[in-house]
Amino acid sequence: MILSIQNKIIKQTLKLKTKKEQEKTKLVIIEGERFVNQIHNNIKIEYYLFSESFCKKIDVFNIYKDAPIYITSDNIFKKISETVNPQGALAICNIINQKLENIPINKNSFFIVLDRVMDPGNLGSIIRSADALGVSAIIMSKGCVNLYNDKVLRATMGSIFNIPIVTNYESNEIISYLKHNEFNIICTHLKGNKSPFEVDLCKKIVLIIGNEANGVLDEYSKEANELIKIPMIGKVESMNVSIASSIMFYEVLSQRLRNNFY
Repeated sequence: MILSIQNKIIKQTLKLKTKKEQEKTKLVIIEGERFVNQIHNNIKIEYYLFSESFCKKIDVFNIYKDAPIYITSDNIFKKISETVNPQGALAICNIINQKLENIPINKNSFFIVLDRVMDPGNLGSIIRSADALGVSAIIMSKGCVNLYNDKVLRATMGSIFNIPIVTNYESNEIISYLKHNEFNIICTHLKGNKSPFEVDLCKKIVLIIGNEANGVLDEYSKEANELIKIPMIGKVESMNVSIASSIMFYEVLSQRLRNNFY
């Protein structure tokens, strides 16, 4: 039983709340019983931390056998947790380090590029929708919020483990990769002259989604095969980026289902 906040395991865990420490150690905190249980077998878990209350409900030593287990008092766990009412379960595991060139591509691939998406909730929601609606892979440009930010992780609801995600690529690297692999580049843009419903989304496509305030960089829009915009009949000027993304993802899925792609 760990009873002190000065315990080396607790101090090490608390450090992992920072991007700097995550990049240094290549470790990240996964919190919540369901989220911990969704960690794939190919991801190495360094250790588990459980609260005393959680251990009274769950026989952790019979269920979690693949890494060392540490048990803390409920008070200590609350100081580690990012939630108001913590479930009492977390895992420290290796960061998923995907490389752009290693992502499988086929004739029906549907990739998305996130250009400087900054809000953690938006990023997490986009990842979750992408998982649900058939996106093949996610490419995050430099300038996006940290993928392993706690709010991002919670918002993904475990989808971060289900879809390839690559991070920290420059726009010129991404464009070169997409053109080399002959993707049909579709860019969301305020000057878009077509709606998603008017574009053939059954090809090998990449959908580029821009920053919440400033949209997509000119570097992307200049290389796009299509500029698209969701038609709106209300008085608002724009929609939340995660909502707009889900609408576009669903249109891709809808077209592909109608054409028996799955």
